[in-house]
Amino acid sequence: MSENMKPMNSVYLKHRNRGVTLIELMIALVIMAILATVAYPSFLQSVRRGHRIDAFAALTRTTTNLERFFATNGTYTTSTALLQLTITGGVAYSDDGHYVMAVAAGPSGIGSSYVVTATATAGDTQADDVGCTVFSIDSVGRRVPNPSASTCW
Repeated sequence: MSENMKPMNSVYLKHRNRGVTLIELMIALVIMAILATVAYPSFLQSVRRGHRIDAFAALTRTTTNLERFFATNGTYTTSTALLQLTITGGVAYSDDGHYVMAVAAGPSGIGSSYVVTATATAGDTQADDVGCTVFSIDSVGRRVPNPSASTCW
C-alpha cells in the first residue's frame, strides 16, 4: 500500500469530529456580550440624534404656519390646533410623537412675537438625550440650545 492509501487512524477521526466545546462556546458568548455592551449605547445615541429631526421638522412647520397666520390675521396665535400640529388628548406632538410641541407669547407679547418649544416626550427614548431634550425657536430665529455652543442642532 502506498503512503497515500493508508487507512485513517481512529484517533484522527475522533479528533476531527470533536466539534465545539462548552468552554469555546462560552468564550464566544462572552466576547459577543462585551461587544454588545460597547456598541448598544452608541447605537442608541445615533438613534436619538436621528430622532431630533422630528423636532426640527415640527419647529420649522410650526414657525411657517405662525408666519402664515400672522400674514392673514395681523397677530400670532398660541393655539396649536390652528397651526396644523398633531393633537392627541389635547396635547400637540411632532409628527413621529417624539416631542411635545408648545407655542407661547414672546417677550413683546403674542401680537408681535412668539416662542415655539419642542420638549422630548416623557418615556420616549428622546427623554434620555442628555442636554438635547428641549429645543425652541423664537420669532426672530434665535434657537435654544444655542447652535454655536451645542451639538444638538
